[in-house]
Amino acid sequence: MEKLKYFFRPKDSFSENEWIFRYKVRALLIISFCVGVGIILFGFYRISLDNKIAGISQIFFGVILLFGFFILRNEKKYYRILAMIFFILAFILLVIIFFFVPQNSARILWMVALLVFVFFLLDKSGGVLFLSLFLLFMFYLIFTDYPYSVIEFITFFSTILTTSLILFAYEKVKIREKERLLSYNETLQKEIDKQTKELNILNEGLEYRVQEELDKRLEQEQMLLHQCRLASMGEMIDSIAHQWRQPLMNINAILMNIDRAVEMKKDEVFIESKIDEAASLTSHMSQTIEDFRDIFKIKKEMTKFYITDVIYDVKMLMKNSLKDIEVNFEKESNISIISYKSEFMQVIIILLNNALEILNAREIKDKRINILLKEFDKDIFLSIEDNAGGIDTSVIEQIFNPYFTTKNRSGGTGLGLYIAKIIIEHNMKGYINVRNSTNGAIFTIKIKKEMHESNT
Repeated sequence: MEKLKYFFRPKDSFSENEWIFRYKVRALLIISFCVGVGIILFGFYRISLDNKIAGISQIFFGVILLFGFFILRNEKKYYRILAMIFFILAFILLVIIFFFVPQNSARILWMVALLVFVFFLLDKSGGVLFLSLFLLFMFYLIFTDYPYSVIEFITFFSTILTTSLILFAYEKVKIREKERLLSYNETLQKEIDKQTKELNILNEGLEYRVQEELDKRLEQEQMLLHQCRLASMGEMIDSIAHQWRQPLMNINAILMNIDRAVEMKKDEVFIESKIDEAASLTSHMSQTIEDFRDIFKIKKEMTKFYITDVIYDVKMLMKNSLKDIEVNFEKESNISIISYKSEFMQVIIILLNNALEILNAREIKDKRINILLKEFDKDIFLSIEDNAGGIDTSVIEQIFNPYFTTKNRSGGTGLGLYIAKIIIEHNMKGYINVRNSTNGAIFTIKIKKEMHESNT
């Protein structure tokens, strides 16, 4: 069945406005092929009856129709030519029926059928042509005294006239319907173009608003980063105060010893040793300042550093704050990465401060922080775990949100963990999350192995 459909299907493509024409072409292909084959077979039958002239004529007409079939199947532009050839052959057949076939009422059916085919294949122009030829043919019969009664002529004429009026009305309705559809399509296309234009304007405005919101968000993030940096600086100043309290007391004691030594007129060796001891303490205090300054320097260049060194440096900076806490650092290897060292140090300080504050707030007796550094095939993991009992499950999903804090009474800003997330995920292209363990909360940092450079 599919092969048969393909055989009678034109190879040319048709536009959406040519849907009627497509069916006409397919109908003419079927008619021309079937009629052509039928006429050729009937022509051979005529020849077998010793009616060679009629048989050869029929075979010739059949070959013309088949030839037109194959031409039209390849190119639709030959449709009107083939339709006209078919009409001429059909009209010749009608004339033959009138002159060589015995009179009967079936002739009217032949005329009506031919008229319908003409209107279908050639539209109104073909119908006008057929009526003109038929009227000429009728006048010829009348003026040649052809043996037909007046009633037969009236019947023929009225039948053709009635059929023609019906077909003309059909053509008029079809044209109007086609115009209505075209008008509807044009209106629909205009509406589509209008909606498309409005949609494009909306998209352009939406893109502008999205970009504007992104710019606002970036500006807000920069403000939050600045606020967090200031808050962290405040925390660091507090840590410096802790770091300096003991050295200042020692320096004060040294000065008192030097003053007493001067009064007692002790030897210069003792005084110089005390001066050296004071100088050592002031040097240590100066180095502490430099260490904290390094954390808050805005360095956009990536440098190679060891994660282990960062952990040790932070522990040294916070040793006075962490003096009552057992800090365990377990590592599989000394892993180096290329990234922003000062920002990574700030993240570690934020996480350790967070653990320190919750341990103190909950008055845990045996305070403990476990730091674990591990390396896998594609990632590096650094986890910091405390034994403070964990984070409330109702707020654990909000822990990294800006300005969210559980330390309102103690003056928490709610920016520390947010800034840690920004640094790890935006600046270092890593990932940070938190979960509760049996002992407390575990913050885990994951860094892609692409940033990993070497193991020692």
